[in-house]
Amino acid sequence: MKISRLSNAFRTFFAPSEYRCVCCGKDVFNKLGFCPDCIKRVRFNNGKRCLRCGVAIDGEANYCGNCAFDKTYFDRAFSPFCYDGAVRDAILDMKFNNLGANAVIFARYLAYTAEREKLNYDVVTFAPMSNRSLKKRGYNQARLLAEAFCDILNNTELLRETVIKIRETEPQEKLSRTERKTNLVGSYRICPDADVKGKRILLIDDVKTTGATINECAKVLKRAGAVEVVALTVASRTEDFVYENSEE
Repeated sequence: MKISRLSNAFRTFFAPSEYRCVCCGKDVFNKLGFCPDCIKRVRFNNGKRCLRCGVAIDGEANYCGNCAFDKTYFDRAFSPFCYDGAVRDAILDMKFNNLGANAVIFARYLAYTAEREKLNYDVVTFAPMSNRSLKKRGYNQARLLAEAFCDILNNTELLRETVIKIRETEPQEKLSRTERKTNLVGSYRICPDADVKGKRILLIDDVKTTGATINECAKVLKRAGAVEVVALTVASRTEDFVYENSEE
């Protein structure tokens, strides 16, 4: 989708307002959240994508390497951006530089993506953090994204905390592709008062790399009775290893 079309779509969905650029902090007066200079470094995830996790892929492949060969518990995943350039910088600021306010702008893109893909869900939830990490950072950026998402779409009553993280793990961004897949195994469980049986879950997080986080959360939700788990992340890391499925 071209930038102009995306901006026009935002005007349709949301009332006019002004924001600062999430990357450099300059004042901007449009729906995009990026100044004219920074938006040149934004890569929208609007090309060919993996049929399962939605990551950008090239060639004739239908699935990325992760989804082709690994067990996936989530049903689909979507990301409006690729994880590089200005978007990567802004997400890192949101996570590590006390710029949690970036979540409000990114949530607009999540809301637009959910509307565009006609996602149906009964519960909106978010990827949890451990108590120690939450105390250190002061906030869970995934929760901020989910709260802003629900505010935008007037779905605040659908927001629920459904999964908790029960042990500390190494930061995913510091690990190799193989290590990311095993780092989170067994680190989540369902909240004692969460009722997800028979429900369709929309799981929100900031970044999808190998998909280990959303997959582990989806596994817990499915085992608790959820009938569908669809993930929505701000950005996804492009996958170099692809797989062509001739049956699709």
